[in-house]
This record gives sequence, structure tokens and C-alpha cells, in this order.
Amino acid sequence: MSALAVPDTPTARRPIAPAEFGRLAAAAGLFPHRGEPLAVAVSGGADSMALAHLIAAWAGSRRGTVTALTVDHRLRRESAAEAVSVSKWARAIGLRHETLTWYHGDVTHRIQERARTARYQLLGSWCLRAGVTNLLLAHHLEDQAETFLMRLAAGSGIRGLGCMRVRTPTETVELVRPLLGVPKSRLRATLKLHGGDFLEDPSNQDERYTRVRLRRLLGDPASALPAPAQLADAARAFRNLDAVADRAAAVRLRGAVLVSPLGFLAIDQAACAALPDLLALRCVAAAVQAVAGRCYPPRTTSLRRIVERIHSGTGGRFTLGGTILTLGEGQLLVTREPRAVSGSLPLRFPMSVWDHRFRIASDVSTEGLTVGALGARDLGSLPVLPPGQRVCRTHLATLPAIRDLDGLVAVPHLNWWRDKRLRSSIQVAFEPRSTLLAGVSPLSAIGDCRITGHRGQA
Repeated sequence: MSALAVPDTPTARRPIAPAEFGRLAAAAGLFPHRGEPLAVAVSGGADSMALAHLIAAWAGSRRGTVTALTVDHRLRRESAAEAVSVSKWARAIGLRHETLTWYHGDVTHRIQERARTARYQLLGSWCLRAGVTNLLLAHHLEDQAETFLMRLAAGSGIRGLGCMRVRTPTETVELVRPLLGVPKSRLRATLKLHGGDFLEDPSNQDERYTRVRLRRLLGDPASALPAPAQLADAARAFRNLDAVADRAAAVRLRGAVLVSPLGFLAIDQAACAALPDLLALRCVAAAVQAVAGRCYPPRTTSLRRIVERIHSGTGGRFTLGGTILTLGEGQLLVTREPRAVSGSLPLRFPMSVWDHRFRIASDVSTEGLTVGALGARDLGSLPVLPPGQRVCRTHLATLPAIRDLDGLVAVPHLNWWRDKRLRSSIQVAFEPRSTLLAGVSPLSAIGDCRITGHRGQA
């Protein structure tokens, strides 16, 4: 436990009132009358406990439930007992609570990075199973400032420097940050007002971590760094610029992009080459992001080599961010890289997401069924592909296939069904995650949608 140290200024001492939080929630797209279930990530630290108190009071008159989710990373001996404490605190203020445990071997390097990845996977998976579409996070103004500095140092482009959004879609749940513009000191004042308990994570004082060192610099009046509010304003400016660039690229690429329901993209090379560098970079980034099912685009430095080839008219084949990019025959073809595809998962009723890009809906029981990559072996066992699906076999092997203990049950994209009665009961859709491609319909073709001239084609 730790005493609350609130700076002695009127603004910093001002807790967040219920009415103010209601406005913040509404600005983040949360409304009490809707009654849908919500989840809030609660580590037990002061920030997340403040959010827990605020959301508990806000949700008091709602019909829907709010569940506090705590991840036990099992990196410290005390973590299990701490999760029990958080559970008691959450239940005491009227929230449901679940502890999610990260089971892992020895973690000796990139500890924070790996723990963060595992944390979001656990939280997202729980939300998907529970039918929760909004997961609240307690990120605040100083978190945004730290993120901006870290991304600036890492050489991020415009989109990366936009940092965290109030709402961020992922493959499993929408991340919602209603307190992103609020200083940390006000969260502490709020928790103090409620008399809430909280935990102090020792890693927040460990200067081996870049974020901790930046936090100390931002809090040092003698440092030459801008104030957190100024850094957050800079991030907001980059977000606005990012949105403008997306709209400009979408207008310029209209009619020049093919989005196939089979999960690949093709972009007219001449149309892309005619774009300014900024727009060409985000065009390629959006294509990679969509085909790989990534929530975030690749780094600008990696993309620049591809764009240089597009501008010079040079052909070639490259791998980037879980995709294969092939330049030739007047187009940039982006297909899924087989070794980057997700493994098999149980097919869940009524909805599953596989490989972060295919949504599978079923109105029949899915017990005993799994979904995974078709693979070269099972692809070879299928009959000749239907007309119009003359597609690179390497890419076809990455399509979702449904199996049971006896083997293949269905390959919906290739219209192959062991039991044809399932054809009307299982639907699979490619849902690319890209704001730039949001207005492009599947098969907005630039010509013949067949992929030709590539090694291993059908």
C-alpha cells in the first residue's frame, strides 16, 4: 500500500465528479441507458482503482453488468495474493471480478513487452468469450505523454505519433480510455475522496525500463522536456493529420484497390506510384495491416523500401509483417505469409475470430470443431478449384478450414463441404482492419481478380 501524494494545487486536488465522468464516458461512446455488459481492466494500482470507483458509481443505475478484470502475470511471488485483494475491493464497490492468469515459463528478457502482450491477449479473449465489446482502461494524460516520447525515439511515423486513441478497435474488443485527457493527480485525488485502497507495483520504480526513466524526466521541473499536456496536444495534432492523410489516400486510390473475400489485396501499381510518399506509405501499410490482421501498421522504415520499388517500377517479392508482397504485372499483390498464420482454435458458438481477420458465424452447435489454416496437404486433397478461383496455392493454404477428429469438415471460401447441410449454417467473412480501406467493398476490382504469374499457382 502507498500513501497518496497529491500536489498542493487546486486543480490537482480536484477529484473527478460523477457528472464530469458521465461527460467523459459519453465522449468515449459509453452511455448508461444502453445496458450492454462492460469490462474494466483493474491491476490494483491507483489509476485503475480510481477508474473502478468511477465506473461503479456511473453504472449504478444501468441494467448491464460491469466486470473488473485483473491479470496475474505470475512474475512476483505476491501477485496471486494481490489479485485476491483486488477482487475483494472490486466486489465491495459493486463490481463483478475475474482473475486471469498468465501461465508461462521463465521470462528473462523483454519482460514488460511480453507481459503487456500476454495481458491484452488474456483480456481480449475473456471479453470475446463473455460477449463484452467495450474494455475500459485507465490510461491518463501522463501515459499519453510517455507514449509520445517513446514512439518519437523509436522513429514512428504520423500514425504512431498519434499515440493512444480514446477508442481503439482490436480483433477481440474495443479498448476505451475515458480518462486519457485527465492528469494522473486528479485520479489520485478521486481515489483519495473515495477512500479506496490500492497496490504499488515495484516495477514502476525500476529504472531499467525506458518508460520509468521517461516518467521521472517528465516529473522533473528542471528537465528541458515539454509538459505532459503539451506532448499530449502534439499527439492529438498527429492524430488529426493521420485522419486527413487517410481520407486523401482513400480518395486517390478509389477504383485502384481490390479487396478479395479470400483475404488478399491487390493495388494498381501505377496508381500507388502516382501518390506522394506520405500517401503511398500508408496505402502499403493499410494493405499489410489488413491482410495480416494487425491492429497496427508496420514501421515506416520497413515500408519505405517497398514504396521505393513501386515508384521505380521494379518488381520483386518481399515478406513484411506477416504478409508476402509481390510487385509485378502492374500491381502490388499482398497475400498472407503461411508461417505467420495463427494456429488452430476451437470454433466457438455463435462467433469466432480466426487469424485476427476472418469472422466465423454459426447458427448450429460447434462442439468438437476447430478452425485453422487449410495447409498445403489438405489443399492438395481437394478437387480442382472452381472457375474464378485461380489463386496462388501458397495463399490458398492460409484460408480458414474447419475440422473435427475425422479431418476436414469445410473450407467455406472454396465452397467445399463434407456435409453440405452446413453450407447455410456457417458463414465466414474477411474483415480487414484498416480505416483507409473501410470504404472499399470486397472485389472492388481493378480488372481480372485472378492472381497470375506467381510460383505455385493453381
